[in-house]
Amino acid sequence: MKKKVLTTTIATGLMAAGVLTTQNPASAKADTVPTGDNATSTNEVATQESDAKTIAQDNVNTAQTNLDKSKADTQNASDSLQQAKVNETTAQKAVDEQTGKVSDAQNNVDKAQADVTTAQNGLTVAQENAKNATETNIQAAKDNVATQEQNVATAQDQAKQANDGVAEQTNKVTDAQKAVNDAQKDTSAAQNNVNAAQKTVDDAKAAMDPANVQATVDAANKAEAQVNQDKQNVATAQNNLDNAKAADATRQTNIDNAQKAVNTAQANVDFSTKQAQEMKDQFNKYQGIKDAAQKEVDGLNDKLSNVNTITISDVEAYKKAFNDWYTGSKRGENWTEEDKNFLNDFMNSNTYKGNAADKNITVDINHLTADQIKELSLFSADLLNQVRNQLGLPKVIVTEGSLKLAKDVTDNYVSDNWDKFDHDVDGISRAAAENGLLSGGNFYEDAIFSSDFSEASTMDDLKSILYTGIVTMIGGSGDEMLHAAGLLGVDFGDDISTGKEQYFSAGTSIFPIKEDQMWITKMGHFFNVSKDYIRDSAKFSTTEVPGTSTEDLVTQLNTAKAKLASATDALNKAKDADTQAQQILAKNKVELTTAQDNLTKAQNVPVQTEIAQKALTDVQNKLAADTKINEDAQAKKEAALGDEAAKQKVLDQANANLATAQKALTDAQAKQKAAENNLSAEKAKLASLQQVSNEKTQDVKAAQVALDDAKNKLAALENAPLLVKAAEDKLAAAQKALDPVENVLVSEKAKLSALKQDLADAQADVTTAQKNYDEKLAIQTKAQTDLDNAKKVLQAIYDREALEAQIAAQEKAREEAEKKAAEEKAQAEKNGYHVDGNKVVDENGNQVSNWTVKNGQIIDNKGKVVSGLTINKAGAVVNKTGQQINSKNVVDNLQANKRTQAPVVQSKVAGKTYVSTVVVPEKAKANALPQTGEKESKTTLVGAILVGLGSLVGLFGLGRKKEY
Repeated sequence: MKKKVLTTTIATGLMAAGVLTTQNPASAKADTVPTGDNATSTNEVATQESDAKTIAQDNVNTAQTNLDKSKADTQNASDSLQQAKVNETTAQKAVDEQTGKVSDAQNNVDKAQADVTTAQNGLTVAQENAKNATETNIQAAKDNVATQEQNVATAQDQAKQANDGVAEQTNKVTDAQKAVNDAQKDTSAAQNNVNAAQKTVDDAKAAMDPANVQATVDAANKAEAQVNQDKQNVATAQNNLDNAKAADATRQTNIDNAQKAVNTAQANVDFSTKQAQEMKDQFNKYQGIKDAAQKEVDGLNDKLSNVNTITISDVEAYKKAFNDWYTGSKRGENWTEEDKNFLNDFMNSNTYKGNAADKNITVDINHLTADQIKELSLFSADLLNQVRNQLGLPKVIVTEGSLKLAKDVTDNYVSDNWDKFDHDVDGISRAAAENGLLSGGNFYEDAIFSSDFSEASTMDDLKSILYTGIVTMIGGSGDEMLHAAGLLGVDFGDDISTGKEQYFSAGTSIFPIKEDQMWITKMGHFFNVSKDYIRDSAKFSTTEVPGTSTEDLVTQLNTAKAKLASATDALNKAKDADTQAQQILAKNKVELTTAQDNLTKAQNVPVQTEIAQKALTDVQNKLAADTKINEDAQAKKEAALGDEAAKQKVLDQANANLATAQKALTDAQAKQKAAENNLSAEKAKLASLQQVSNEKTQDVKAAQVALDDAKNKLAALENAPLLVKAAEDKLAAAQKALDPVENVLVSEKAKLSALKQDLADAQADVTTAQKNYDEKLAIQTKAQTDLDNAKKVLQAIYDREALEAQIAAQEKAREEAEKKAAEEKAQAEKNGYHVDGNKVVDENGNQVSNWTVKNGQIIDNKGKVVSGLTINKAGAVVNKTGQQINSKNVVDNLQANKRTQAPVVQSKVAGKTYVSTVVVPEKAKANALPQTGEKESKTTLVGAILVGLGSLVGLFGLGRKKEY
C-alpha cells in the first residue's frame, strides 16, 4: 500500500507538469489501482511505471530528432540567407559599375553632341565665308595683308628708331649727370677757397688796428716796470734773510729739498693723470670702434641667416648622378638607386625660408615692375651661382638685356592668354627675336608651375616658386637632368665639369585653368642666354645689373670680421695701456703724498727766519713770473711796432685773393646750375622718348595682330571651298561619331535597367530568405524547449525509480529488523523476565507483581526506578552485565544488588497466574537493588516488567511511525 501511494503521488506530479497526461494516458491509471489486493496492485504499478519510462524516453528521442532536423533546417535557411545577401551585394556592385558606364556613355554622347554643334557652327561660318569669297573680296583681302605687312614694317622701323632714340638719350642723361656731379665738386672747392681767403683778410686787418698796437705797447711798459719793482723787492727781502740765514741754513735746505720732492711728485701726478685720462679716452674710443665692428658683423650674420641657400652635400655624388643620366644608349638607364636617393635627399634638404618683409609686398604677377623683375632675377641668380660655385662652374650674370627678355616673355604669355602646362614657344621665340637673340624655338626658358586658388600674390610667394623651381630642376625632377643642364650652362651630353657663363634673369606669370572650378596656376620662368645666341648686340644689352649676392655678403662679413678682430686687438692693447696708466697714477699719488708729508715735517721745525724766508721766496717767485710776462709783452710790442707798409701790402693782397676766389665761386655756381638745368631737360626728353618707345612697341604688337587677322581672313577666302568641304566632313564625322555613342548609351541604359531588376530580385530573395530563417529559428527554439521538457520528464521518472528503490531497501531493512526483533522477543520471552506492554512477566508468562514499565524503565510500586535492571531492545529485563534474569536467578540478581528477597509467591487473579516477591530491606550493601523507600512495601516484579514492556511497545510504535 505504501508503494501504491508513493507511485500515485509521483504520477500526479508528472501530470501536473503537463507531459504524461497529453502523451501517455496510461500513466493516469495509478490513481485507480484496486486497494484490496496488494500484490496485484503492485504489479500493475510496476507495469505502469515501465510504460511511463519507455514513453518518456521515446519522447526525448523524438524531441532530439525534431531538434536535430530543426537545426539542419535553420542552418540551411541561414546559408540561403547569406547566399541571398551575397547575391544582393553582387547585384548592387554590378548596378554601381553599370551606372558608371552609363555616366561615361552619357558624357561621350554629350561630348559628341557638342562636337556636332561645334561642327555645325563651323560649317555655317565656312559657308558664309564661301559666299564672300569673290575675286573682289579676295583681292581686297590681299591688299589688306600687304597694307598690314607694310604697317608692321613701318611700326617696327618706328619702334626701332624710338628705341635707338631712348638709348641715345639715356647716354645723354648719363653725361649730363656726370657734368652735374663735376660742377658740384667745383663749387665746393671754390667755396673752400673763399673761406680761406676771408680768414687771411681778417688776420691782416687785425694786424693793422692801431688800438691793438697801443694796448700792446702799454702792456709791455707796465710789465717792464713791474719787473724792476720786483727786483727791488727781492733785494730788500734778501737783506732781511741774510740776518737769519746762519741760524736756519740747515733747516732751509731741508725745506727746499722737501719742496723740490713735492714739486717733482706733483708734476709726476699731473702728468700721469693726464696720461691716464688719455688712455681712458683711447680705451673708450677703441671700445666704440669694436662695438661698431661687432654691430656690422651681427648685421651681416643676420642678413646671411635670412638668405636662402642651396647646398650640395656631396659634390662628387652630384656630378656622378648628373653624368650617369647622360651615359648609355638611353638617357637615365644608368641612373642608380644611389643617384636617385642622393638627388631626392638634395631636394628634401633644401627648403625655402620665408621672408616677413616680402610677405607684406603684394605684386601683380602678370605685370611686374622693372624693379620687381630685377629683384627676382638677382635673387634667382644668387641661388644659381651658389650651386655653380660649389660645382666649379662659371657664374651667371644678370644684365639689362636679360631683364628685358624676361619681361617680354612674361608679356607674351599674358597677351597669348596662355593656359597650358607647357611653354609658350611662340611667345618665347617672338621675345627672342625682338631682343636680337636666336629665335625659332625655346632655347632660353625653364619653368616651374605652382597651383593655387587665388590670384593674390606677394613677393615672398614668387621667391618661393623660383627657389623651388631651381632646387627641383637642379635635383633632376621628373627623372631627367635637361633642366639642370640648361641652368648650369652645360650642353646636353657634356660632362658637368664644363659650363658656360650665361646672361640670366627670372620672371613670373599667372594663368587660369577652367575645370569644375577656377584653378589659378602660377609659373616661374628662368632665362639663360648664351653669348653665342646673340644675333643683334644692339638689341641685347650685356650691361651687368649691380646687386649684392650671398657671396658678396660673405666677403663683406669676412672683411667685417677682420675689422672686428683688429678692433678687438686694439681694444685689448688700449685696455692694457689704461690699466698701466692707472697703476702709474696710483703710484705717483702715493709718492706725492709721501713728499707732502716730508715737507710738512720740515716746515714744522721751529725756525727764526721763517717769515723772512717766506717773504724772499714770495718776491722771488713773483719776479720769475713777472719776468716771463715781461718777455712776452716785449715780443708783442716789437711785433706791433713793425713796418706798416708791409702790413698794408699783405692786406691788399689778401683782399685781391678774396675777390678772385669769390668770382670763381660765382662762376662755379652758375656752371652747376646750368648743368642741373641741362640734366632736368635731358631727363624730360628721355621720359618722353621712353613713352614714345612704349607706344611704338604697342603699335608693333597691334600691327602684328592686325596682320595675323588679315592673313587668316585671306586664307579663309582663298580656301573657302576647301574649308566648307572640311567643315562638312567634320560635321559628317561628328554626326557619324554621335550615332555609335548614342547606341552605346541606349545599350548601357538597358543593361542598367536589367541589372536594377536583378538587384530588386536579389533584394526580394533576401527578404524571403530572412523570413524563412526567422521561421526556422523559431521552430528550432520550440524544438529545443520540447527536448528540454522531455528530458525533465524522463529525469523525473529516473528520480522516482531511484526513490522507490531507496524505499524498498528501507522497507526490507525494516522487515528484517522486525523479524529479528520478533525472534529476539520470542527468545527473551522464553529465557526469562521480559516486558509485555507496561507489565513485566517471567519466562512462563506470569506477571511480576509490584513492577511496571514506564518510559522504558522498570518502576516499583512506590514509583521508583528499580536499580540495577534495564530493558534491552528485545524487551528482556537484564542486569548490569546484560544477562537476562529469570525465575531461577532473580534472587541471585537481587542478592547481587544487596537486597533481601522474600519468597516468591504465586497467585491467580481472574484466571491468570501472578508471581510475587516480597523484598525485605537490609542494610545498604554493594550491588544491592535500589531501595523503594519503604521497608515493608511489596513490589511486584510483574508490575515492573509490565511498565518496561509498555515502554518497549512505545519504542516499536515510534519506529513504525517513522518508517511509515
